[in-house]
Amino acid sequence: MTDFNAAGPQRSFEVISDGTVAVVKVIIRPGGAGDGGWLRRSKDGQSEGLDCEFIVTDGEFAKRKFWTLFTLAGTTDGHGQAAEISATKLRAILESARGIRPDDQSDAAKAARQVASYGDFDGLNFIARIGVEPPRGDYKAKNTLDHVVTPDETGWHQVTQQPKPAATPMPSARPATVAAKIERPRWAS
Repeated sequence: MTDFNAAGPQRSFEVISDGTVAVVKVIIRPGGAGDGGWLRRSKDGQSEGLDCEFIVTDGEFAKRKFWTLFTLAGTTDGHGQAAEISATKLRAILESARGIRPDDQSDAAKAARQVASYGDFDGLNFIARIGVEPPRGDYKAKNTLDHVVTPDETGWHQVTQQPKPAATPMPSARPATVAAKIERPRWAS
């Protein structure tokens, strides 16, 4: 006989309330494309993006997860616009994680906004305002990264970063070959 009396109550998996501010950790889910294999290529082969899983690290929603794909390259004007939006979010993640004000143009701040590879985002902790994407069709509502809270905003505080190995190794799930970089066609320029 197995006794389940000591098991805790069932947890709710409703979406986290819209506007909730929490510390989250970024986990990169490499797709074998782009520089170093950190990017994921779309099913149609027309774009590449950084596939991110966000894990809430503290508070009542600790260990809850949500996901975002940041488009970084592609063949259409829409991909180009999405890449610009993604770059602003990734910059904000660095600023939140590293304590850089967005208006800081010092050499130290500029250096802190640079990464050696997309793998440098893997494991970063930062402050996020979590949003809710409403249900669509057969899909339930889901959480999204609504806004990255930076040091110039209410709600930001320094977060602890976990030490990383000297070199960020590519996870073992990486395919043996890295897909060629997507080049925008001449007609789209």
